[in-house]
Amino acid sequence: MNQIVIGAAIPYLVSAVIYLFRQGRASMTLLVIGPLAMAACAVWAVVPDIPRALRMDGLYHKMANDPRCNIFFMHYTIDKLETDSILYLVAFVLMALSVFAVAWREVWLTEREREAAP
Repeated sequence: MNQIVIGAAIPYLVSAVIYLFRQGRASMTLLVIGPLAMAACAVWAVVPDIPRALRMDGLYHKMANDPRCNIFFMHYTIDKLETDSILYLVAFVLMALSVFAVAWREVWLTEREREAAP
């Protein structure tokens, strides 16, 4: 779970910075591209684990012991240092909830602006 969270955190933080610089407003582009980038980076981060899911144990063990797997958001290094923690799940849920909250807030603000327009 930690690779998924770390992979998704990179575009999440970029989106958060953009959101803050835009003074708490999110464009439709940000609301679509941000979560898509989070999903793509989360998948990229776990590419070295795909052979294990497909029961290709030889390829999985070869990739698991190859430092070149660090191109997948430091996957090799994280595997060597990782510990099981509920905090990764908590971080993932908080990221997802905050993305939904921003989208919900943006819809609410847009509706208010349309109602206030003459």
